[in-house]
Amino acid sequence: MIKACFEEYGFTWEPDDYNSDTTDVQANYIDPGGWFWVMEEGDEIIATVGLMPEGNGACELWRMYLNADYRGKRLGYRLLDFIVAFAREQGFDRMDIWSDVKLIDAHRLYRKYGAEFIGQRICDDPDRSLENGYIMPL
Repeated sequence: MIKACFEEYGFTWEPDDYNSDTTDVQANYIDPGGWFWVMEEGDEIIATVGLMPEGNGACELWRMYLNADYRGKRLGYRLLDFIVAFAREQGFDRMDIWSDVKLIDAHRLYRKYGAEFIGQRICDDPDRSLENGYIMPL
């Protein structure tokens, strides 16, 4: 599902390098103290989201993707509702978000939740993509 999102936006997919965190969730999220979830419709994974602690009360949103066929049905809101509530339950007071500039709908969603734009950076992905950064108080 994540690979399909990458292909949709023209991002390079590297399952053995940059995207290896999605092929071994246990080693890349759970073991270092993070979390990772999938949203399913029947037997199909339709969305993903991860959360990683950063220290000093902050966490970072990771790999939030929604299958194109399921967009426009408020599932992105439900996913973000879930992850924000979970982050608060864990005691985090801030969520950091970095998101490719092409993901305009995601940026609108983050801003509706009170995320503040903090600037841009070049990602260390194979495409050297430009990303928008946000901080969301929890």
